[in-house]
Amino acid sequence: MNKHVTCISYSGTEFLIQSQYVISGVYMHIQKDAKNIVFDRETLPHLHIGNCLERTFGCTARESFSVVLIMNRRDFAADVCAKIADTTETAFPASGNLALSVNGAISSKRLDMSELRLLPLGLRERMLASGIAALAFAGGGRTQLLISPDMLLRKFFSLGLIAARRR
Repeated sequence: MNKHVTCISYSGTEFLIQSQYVISGVYMHIQKDAKNIVFDRETLPHLHIGNCLERTFGCTARESFSVVLIMNRRDFAADVCAKIADTTETAFPASGNLALSVNGAISSKRLDMSELRLLPLGLRERMLASGIAALAFAGGGRTQLLISPDMLLRKFFSLGLIAARRR
């Protein structure tokens, strides 16, 4: 079965997110430490996760610009949303949208989901807790990782890669 995916490209690694979870992808000059951005006349909580991806998965950015992915809080667990709001010190707008920025180029493509491989049962639970749902190996030695943004952010918060504000 073919599905649309949003592909975030880094050297040697492509992070795939099912496109139904990505409202928009915008190339935008933004400070990586900006806690919020204005998009479509709304102030959205913003997290820069590009450096977290690079550190966690050992990849490097192929581009020097930021891409902002607009997503909605309904696709994230309540505890993750609370940490996003706390970390960014920004309330979710009425739309519920939030912004995640990365250091890589993005594209949208159709992917035959049968090309992806579920991880072996012994690793599946641990890898899903790290945000990885499945993987594939593309041409040119690239690894493709189907990720769950919700689980990935949970992992980044738990590792302290994204630090929530202390109360």
